[in-house]
Amino acid sequence: MRWKGFSSPPDDLLRPSKRQSLKILTHSRQTWAALLSVARSSTHLPQSCSNTSNLLHQTPSIPDEQSVEDVVEGTVLFLEGYSQWTISSSVSCDLTSKPKTSPRQRINIGGANPAFCNISDEFFPEWVGFEPVPTCASRGNYIFALVLGWSYILSTRLIELRKRAEEDAVIYTDKRAAWHCNGSALPCEGFTIPIGNVDTNERRWWAAILAGGCGWQATLNRSGNAYCPPWACHLNQRERFNIRYEGTPHLSPDVSHPPSSTEAQQYLCNFAKLHDAYDQLIAAFVASLTIPSHLRFGAPVTLPKPKPMTSTETLGSKWSIYTPSADQLPHLMALTCIPNAVLSCMSGCFWEPGVHCNVAGEWLHPILTEILPPLIREKKYEVIIGIMSARRPSSAPLWLGSAITGMLPRIPSILSNFMPPSCLEATVWTDCRQSFMDPAFHEELPISHTARLENVIRREDEFRLLYLTDVESESYGTPPLSPYPPFGLVKLDETAIEVRLHAFCGHRLDYSNWVWRRQNRPDLTDYGKVPPCERLSEIATRNIFSWTFFSDGVRLDELPMWEHEWLSFLLDHESDEENALVTSGEVI
Repeated sequence: MRWKGFSSPPDDLLRPSKRQSLKILTHSRQTWAALLSVARSSTHLPQSCSNTSNLLHQTPSIPDEQSVEDVVEGTVLFLEGYSQWTISSSVSCDLTSKPKTSPRQRINIGGANPAFCNISDEFFPEWVGFEPVPTCASRGNYIFALVLGWSYILSTRLIELRKRAEEDAVIYTDKRAAWHCNGSALPCEGFTIPIGNVDTNERRWWAAILAGGCGWQATLNRSGNAYCPPWACHLNQRERFNIRYEGTPHLSPDVSHPPSSTEAQQYLCNFAKLHDAYDQLIAAFVASLTIPSHLRFGAPVTLPKPKPMTSTETLGSKWSIYTPSADQLPHLMALTCIPNAVLSCMSGCFWEPGVHCNVAGEWLHPILTEILPPLIREKKYEVIIGIMSARRPSSAPLWLGSAITGMLPRIPSILSNFMPPSCLEATVWTDCRQSFMDPAFHEELPISHTARLENVIRREDEFRLLYLTDVESESYGTPPLSPYPPFGLVKLDETAIEVRLHAFCGHRLDYSNWVWRRQNRPDLTDYGKVPPCERLSEIATRNIFSWTFFSDGVRLDELPMWEHEWLSFLLDHESDEENALVTSGEVI
């Protein structure tokens, strides 16, 4: 390795000096060693792993079919969208009147085949529970069943949103797990899952979820082809499970209509309540969010082998509040489908501010080659999750999910071979810094002077201005491929004209919204999931300004204010009937 006894030639313009190299290497080893020590001292998972709300900061949602049309291309069904950003300035500048538009992206919502999973004790065989109440962790491990249940819920929710015709549906197949009444003789083959005192509909659903092969199918039909949701996941054919229910054995008419996503989520909550496993319910949900990433990287889905549950104190009051609500699902679904969003969040844990591109190897070497490989060999996945959760708490649910589904061991090898592109939108949606191009680092440029009194700026600031000033994304539409900044200084008068014009403007880049592309009509703006506190501020602002709006209208000089997303709703609803709906529905 170069930093062991290697000295860069004095005229090497790119490689760092031996001193620079050792400085970063030492800093890296100290940083990761401290995180490793803390993670090893804990025997349970950080609470941040259970909080999916941290992934919902203006995060857009999968739109319904009536609002946005999907596009078919071969074996892929997708939507198209892009982000819009506003540019602020500390001085008067015409650039602030122009939104910056990112390049269009494809959001895959359907593929030719669903995923199939194996059951193994390779990943997360023991459930350790969340802090700060680990003594209340559920005993046993039914995470695999809960992951498969969430897979159904997310897939069904997509069908509900994107349904165009009767052929777009969720159906049962002829494959099902065998069910047995409590007290009857159980077969010798296969693991038996108790589902409690349930009705015929709920029993039939569990028989489909735990069927070897494909017990249910969710498909969107376009142009004569069927497309499966990216979260659809089934047990492999060789897996065999039985269901035990309470009550009297009797023959019931077969159920032909699978439940809605809301009904299925209630079934899953019933199961969690029966086994005091709300903590596992949440863990299974974050695992289901990573299934589309498995398809992207060709990684097989492997779920934990079940272990019988034993009773503990009731966990519902402690963990049920973290169960995602029905209105949160489309937002989290969008996050996991938008290209590079999940991987960008996870790889952002490895990124460090102040580390330049030519010493990125020194920074990454300790964690990728000295720390993670032994932990992976020893199956200490909870330690890895602890390290990454401490680095970026917002991304903690994704690390837990990737460990449960068996994707986590792939991450170091991916990062060791190529540099994943950063997703600036995901930086905002998850409040997780990932790159020197993040909006937080766009600031007033520090301008220095050479001995000849020439103005110089940091090269990384030049890169930020090139990206920011290209509002139409013609030359610098996407951020640089590397999250690590370039080193060095550049003479201001030798930079591009855009950089020279705006070097003293103090520009900042702020996320505005996501936009869904539509055909033959204006695109659909999506301001995403906003925090409850901001929602209340929006309501208060809209209500106070509506007091004069309906009587006096809008002053011309204040039109830009009324076009803001908080107030534009009023401009779009001018009839007396619609005005009544606004005032009665928004006032609290």
